[in-house]
Amino acid sequence: MALYYFSNTPHATRADGTKVNTVAHYEYICREGSYANMKGREEDLVFSRSGNMPDWAAHAGQFWQTAEEKRQANGRAYREIRLALQEELSLSDNIALVEEFLDRTGIGKRHAFSYAVHDKTAAFDKDHRNIHVHIMFCEKTIEKDRPLGQEMYFKHYYLDQQGNPCAGYRADRYYQSVQGTRAMRKLWADMVNARFKAAGMEISVSEKSLQAQRDDLIEQGRHDEAALLDRIPAPHLGDAYRNPKTIEKIREREREIESQCDDPTCTTDEMDETDQQDSIAEQKIVMFATDAVLRKVIAEIRREQERIRREEIREREAFIAEALDERAAEELEAQPVTVTAADVYDALMEKKEAFAQKEARHLAEYKQLQKQMVAKDNMWPMAIEKVIGKGYWNTVRQRKRLEEQIQPVADEYYKLARTRQENEALRTQYAQLIRRKQALEADFQRYQGEIQANREAIEQVVLAFKQSNEQVLNQGKKLYRQIMIARKQKKLFAGKAEELKKNVPMDHLYYCDSLHNVVLRSSQVEGKKAVKDCPIRAYEGRAYAVIDDLKLEQGKAAQAGAVMIGDTVKKGQVRLYMVTVQPADHPQGFDITAVEKTDGTVRMYGIRQRKTAMEPGGKAARNAQLKRRAEFTDKLEHMLQKAVDDTKARYHAWWDDSDPYQKKNEAERVEEEMYKGWSL
Repeated sequence: MALYYFSNTPHATRADGTKVNTVAHYEYICREGSYANMKGREEDLVFSRSGNMPDWAAHAGQFWQTAEEKRQANGRAYREIRLALQEELSLSDNIALVEEFLDRTGIGKRHAFSYAVHDKTAAFDKDHRNIHVHIMFCEKTIEKDRPLGQEMYFKHYYLDQQGNPCAGYRADRYYQSVQGTRAMRKLWADMVNARFKAAGMEISVSEKSLQAQRDDLIEQGRHDEAALLDRIPAPHLGDAYRNPKTIEKIREREREIESQCDDPTCTTDEMDETDQQDSIAEQKIVMFATDAVLRKVIAEIRREQERIRREEIREREAFIAEALDERAAEELEAQPVTVTAADVYDALMEKKEAFAQKEARHLAEYKQLQKQMVAKDNMWPMAIEKVIGKGYWNTVRQRKRLEEQIQPVADEYYKLARTRQENEALRTQYAQLIRRKQALEADFQRYQGEIQANREAIEQVVLAFKQSNEQVLNQGKKLYRQIMIARKQKKLFAGKAEELKKNVPMDHLYYCDSLHNVVLRSSQVEGKKAVKDCPIRAYEGRAYAVIDDLKLEQGKAAQAGAVMIGDTVKKGQVRLYMVTVQPADHPQGFDITAVEKTDGTVRMYGIRQRKTAMEPGGKAARNAQLKRRAEFTDKLEHMLQKAVDDTKARYHAWWDDSDPYQKKNEAERVEEEMYKGWSL
C-alpha cells in the first residue's frame, strides 16, 4: 500500500530536554555497538551507508563521536530526515530513491552523512511491511578546496578581515527552513511517483494533507475519489505505539470498530457516545484505530475499483481488437488475388530446384549402392577368405614374393670370378630361401586341402554374392530411372521458366479476382501501399495520390508521380500522372500546381504474390489470408500445368476466358464515370 511519510527534525532530545548522544543515535539506526544484537526485536536493518567522511575519520562512528564531543551543550551535531519507503518497490529501487534524494537535495554532495534502511513487519497490519530510512547528516557544508582537520571541522564559521573563511565550515540553513522542508517534501513525493510510473504501477503518494488532496479532487470533479479522503487524520502517537499493551489496545479497538460497523443494530450516535466517554488518551487510540480501519476499507475499495477498471480495459481492448481484426479481414477480402508471370516463373524455378535436389539425392544413393557390388573376378577369392580365413591368400602372396627373391640369387650363384667366401655366402643364402619355399609350399598344399574340403561352403558364399549383386542391380535400376525422371523434370521446368522469361513480361497478369475497375482509396499501388496511405491532394476538381517520395525544399517546386482517384484500371494498369508540387504552410505541407498526363502506367497489383508472407492478425484476418493463399495456390498450380502442357508457345493465352476488362456492363460504366468525378 503506497504510503507517504516525511520527517525533518534536528538533533533528537530526551524527555528531560537534553540532547541524545550523537554516536549512540548513529549506532542505533545502523544497528552497531550495543544495538548490534537487540534481544526480543525483529532484525530490520537491510542496508546502511555513509559518505563524505573526512580523511581523519577512520569510520563513520569516529566522525559522529567527534561531532558529539565538539558540539556545545545546547547545540546540535546532526539533523535527521526520516522517509517512508515503498513496499511495492524492490530494495534496490528503494535504495536508488534514497541515493537520488541525497543527490538532488545536496546532502550527498556537500555534507557528511549516514543512512540506514529498516524493513520489518508493520506493527498494526501483519500483511504489510514497514520499510523506511533514517538519514542523519551534518549541516556544515564541506568546502572541497579547504579540507579541515578534526579540531577545526566543527568550529563556528567566520571571515577574517580580508574576507577569507576561517575556522570551521558554514552551517547550511536551508534544511531547517520552512521553504526547504516544503521543497524536499514535494521532491520526495515526485520522485516516488516517478518510480511508480516507470515500474508501470498506477499508484501514487502525495505530500499534501488529506484536506488539500480532497479539495484538489473536488476541483477536478472526481467526487468519488474525494469521498475516500473524507476522514480525520490519525494522531501521532509518538513512542507510545512501541508499548505492547498500547499496540494490543489499538488492535482491540480496531476489532471493536469493525464489529460495530458490521452490526446493523449499532448506530453512529451510539458509537460517538461510547467514544466521548473515553479519556483523551483513549480517544487518541480510538482515532488511530478508526483511521487504520478506514485505510483498510479504502484500500479494499481501491483494489476493487482497480480490478473493475482493468476488467473494463481488457473488455474494451478485446472489443477493439475484434473490430480491428474484422476490419483487416474485410480489407484483405477486398484486395485482389492475382497470379503474374513472375509468380509462375518463380514456381517453375522452385519446381526445377526441387527436382535438381531430388536428382542429386538419388545420384548420391546410386553411387553408394555401386560400392556394394562385388566384381565377378573377386567372388571366388573373397569366398575362400570368408570360409577359411586370410591365411591362404597371405601364403600365396608370400610364395610369389619368395620366387622373385630366389631367381636373382640362383643367377648370381652360377656366375664365375668370385672368391670362395662369396660362393659360400651365396650357397647359404640360397639354401635358406629354398627351405622357406619348402615351408610355404607345405602351407600352400595344406590350404589347398582345406579349399577342397570346404568347396561346397565356398560355392554357397559365391552364390550369395551373386544374389546380393542381383538385388543391388535391381535397386540401381530403380534409382537410375528416378535419376533420369528427376533430370528430365528439372530440364523441363528450367526450359519452361527460361521460355516464359524470354517471351512474357514478368508483370503480365495471368489471373485476377476482385481487382477494381477504377482507382479507389483501398487500391494497392504495385500491391505494396494503399492509395489512402499516400499524400492525396486536389487539383481542378480531381484527387491525386502522390506515389513517389517527396523531397521538398522551401520555395522550390518539385515533380512526382501520381495516380488519379477514380481513374480507369485496364488489365491491372492505371495511367501515371506527373504532378508539380509546391511547399505550403498548411498541415498537408504542399499543394499541386500542375498535372501532366504521361504514357507510363502504374500496376495496381503486386508483381509477386508468392513471396508475400502471412501478416500478423486476429482469427478473422488469418482466415482471410488463408483463404486468399488457398485461392492463389490453386490458380498457380493451374498456371503451372498450363505452362508444362503448352507446346505451342501460347504464353499469353493461358487465361483469357474470364477477362473482366473485355466487357463492361452498363452498371460498371456508370460506376466508373461516378468515380472519375471524385474530388476532395
